Amino acid sequence: MPPFRIAVGSCSHPSLPQHLWSIVHQRHPAAFVWGGDAIYADRYSGLNWTAVGLAYVAYGDDSAVDGNSYGAASVGDGNIDTSHAPQKKSGEWRFTFPPPSIHIDATPEVIRKWYQKQWNIDSYRQFVEGWDWNEYHPDLRLPDGNNNEAINVRPLIFGTIDDHDYGANNGDLTYRYKRESNLEFLEFIYSGVDGSVDSANGSCNAHLQDDGGQICIDGSQKSSNRRNKHNDPMYQRAIDGKGVFGVQLFDFVSTKVSPKSMSDNILWGGGYWIPEGEALIDPDVIAKQTTHNDSINATQHILQSNYSTTHSVAIFVLDVRSNKTPWPKGKHHHHQSSTGDDDNNVPVLDFLGEEQWKWFQSALSNSKAAVNLIVSGLQVHPERFPNDGNIVEEWSKFPESQAKLYNLILNSGVKSPILVSGDVHMSQILRKDCIRSSDIPEEDENSRRPLPTKRPLVEVTTSGMTHSWGTSFSSQPKHHTLPLWPYSYFVSRTFMTICHFVCPWRDLVIRTADMRREEEAMRAMQPDSVGGARGKVGKQYDLGLNFGEFEFQFNEGGGGVVSFRVFGKGKDQPPKLQMTWSLNQLSGKTDLAGMTAKYPQDFLTMKRRGTKSKVSSSKDEWICVPYRGIAPALHEYTANAILFVTFCSLFFSPHVLLIAVFVVVRRRWTRRKEVEVS
Repeated sequence: MPPFRIAVGSCSHPSLPQHLWSIVHQRHPAAFVWGGDAIYADRYSGLNWTAVGLAYVAYGDDSAVDGNSYGAASVGDGNIDTSHAPQKKSGEWRFTFPPPSIHIDATPEVIRKWYQKQWNIDSYRQFVEGWDWNEYHPDLRLPDGNNNEAINVRPLIFGTIDDHDYGANNGDLTYRYKRESNLEFLEFIYSGVDGSVDSANGSCNAHLQDDGGQICIDGSQKSSNRRNKHNDPMYQRAIDGKGVFGVQLFDFVSTKVSPKSMSDNILWGGGYWIPEGEALIDPDVIAKQTTHNDSINATQHILQSNYSTTHSVAIFVLDVRSNKTPWPKGKHHHHQSSTGDDDNNVPVLDFLGEEQWKWFQSALSNSKAAVNLIVSGLQVHPERFPNDGNIVEEWSKFPESQAKLYNLILNSGVKSPILVSGDVHMSQILRKDCIRSSDIPEEDENSRRPLPTKRPLVEVTTSGMTHSWGTSFSSQPKHHTLPLWPYSYFVSRTFMTICHFVCPWRDLVIRTADMRREEEAMRAMQPDSVGGARGKVGKQYDLGLNFGEFEFQFNEGGGGVVSFRVFGKGKDQPPKLQMTWSLNQLSGKTDLAGMTAKYPQDFLTMKRRGTKSKVSSSKDEWICVPYRGIAPALHEYTANAILFVTFCSLFFSPHVLLIAVFVVVRRRWTRRKEVEVS
């Protein structure tokens, strides 16, 4: 059988060269998952230099805020109304730099135009449309034993949004067109694969038109993966204005797949897509099916999921835009530690919103998949400078939401969770190690207590399909052509290389030669091992154009390994990054070596720093720290000072040079004139 693969990617500008789709095509993934910014619909209009400066920022108190689940009401201009905010007690001085960018929000018509432009890219459209099974698998019989029938096998397209395909830079719940934006995204991911209308010869494979409608393309072949967006609960939630969050399930063995799923839902790279009604992970699907049954026996029958629990992968996508609290501005602090509704436990400053939190908690508890990928448009683990979410967005800027996400994942009992993110225009592999709060001794207790069971939480970031820190961080096409490209390339690559050299990013994985040998041994022990490239040692990041790939190797009795690779734009080139973990390591059943964080010191520090999240008991609360420990404050301050000087030098040097050249030329011209006059 072919290797089982799922590809992920983000940050793709339709006006820039798209080198990667032919390589994604060549890798034959069963699915492609958008991690956000599939297009860039909003328009850049400059930098807000008035935001630069030093300001004293106050913390909120620990009480609830008038029953308002967001703590501070959002107003139409995206600012925060702090009239009902908690009384301020203490705070810190914070320097804001570099200046945040200014963008003009997109209208639905503009969003639709950009999605149409992305769909019109030949290499992307050819990838989505797939190819004939007999061409790809000439030696493999179809599951129903009939290879005479031409079946067009295609990858499943799935994903979530971030700010630029949402239509508003750093967008949130105040965006005027959030419902329309959500629906345009779903129309886009169903382009070429929507099976809403059946024809005599197969399904209607619809794709976007300039007017927003759809037409049927060639139906001469029977098509696999005949999804219908009108049966997709994610599409229904978007219609209801709740956002674009959902879950899809893939089964890579045929023993438990229904005959209908086997014939209709064969995936391009191998395996099967399991419809929501058979997967029974999405709580909205379960609720709908339950209400349609009158008898208890019928209900019990229909609530039996139908897939392998040892060879399956569930992919959860979270919407961090449609229900997100606006970033606090002025003197309203990000790290407010009060919660809203006591019953619902919704953070004051939040990414997901009450309904999405409930959905995610229930969906996690329903999943019996062997691997569970959790996709967010924003990075979850990092805590980067500057501390202003208006400049650098990440989950740590809303620490209560981050802690709630960790707790839900680790308390759910879900197997082999892996976080997947985009946004930052580079690829990274990150890791935190988590211990239950109840297992961490207090300061006055015996600190020599043995290390309790810890859970690793791995995050992989793949971002930058058309632009990256290694090419030009900017998504503007003018920075990718002469005369600006050389300067933009130099500044982007130099600055982010220095960041990875001087910054104490202790969550960034450092891969040793011993770790690489252990990973190779794990892969070699698996059935149908495909071997392959080794990947680099050292810090696991890359600044070039990239997309990510998961490859799964399952054992018959359970267990197996998952490998994550990052590929660049070079065809037939080895991966830039690669790491392998066993499913038992990701599930916490066996130790994932390498933690150098100090126990209990670093965990106590993080526990004191953490928010007072409302969980049922300390057994339900997890404390997660970077696996290489917490960096000293002096290191943080020194690195930030170096980055400030570096940024100023790189940004202002060309301007200073031009002024100096102008002054020198003018002086020489003046002297020449004086000589001619004399």
